[in-house]
Amino acid sequence: MKTFAATIIAVVASSANAFAPSNVNVRTSTSLNSHFSSIETQLFNKATLLKALNDMGIKAKTANEEGQQIEARGYKGETIMADIVIPQQNNYDVAFRNNGETYELVTDLQFWQQAMPVDAFMERVNQRYAINNLIDSSTEDGFNVDTVKTAVDGTVTLEMSRYAFN
Repeated sequence: MKTFAATIIAVVASSANAFAPSNVNVRTSTSLNSHFSSIETQLFNKATLLKALNDMGIKAKTANEEGQQIEARGYKGETIMADIVIPQQNNYDVAFRNNGETYELVTDLQFWQQAMPVDAFMERVNQRYAINNLIDSSTEDGFNVDTVKTAVDGTVTLEMSRYAFN
């Protein structure tokens, strides 16, 4: 039995393109009276996105049944249907909605009340999404996560190993 270890460094800081918002395109929702803005992302997997938000200490709500959506609150009682909703204390929600390909961030930017600005929030979500995606896919390939270390600068180092039987 041979044993080998792999060290994988996931440097997923602000320069990461793999899971970063697509050109940070902000578009207004289709309703002319809507205050909601949509930010396109490269986030494809709902479970991985929920893990990323959980890692950040964010309590998100989802529908009880798969494929169902829940309401996200906006300006003057306006609502949209979304897959993941992050309630804010000001009663204006942050949401992620599947657009058929990816999960886009949908919110009224005027009432943003998260601990960091929108772009920093998305960088952090993207980083945690990438880390969880790497862990999940590596586990499927037979790797075990030995350690996960986060440096002061935000760089995350994953140490993984797997056993080869030859």
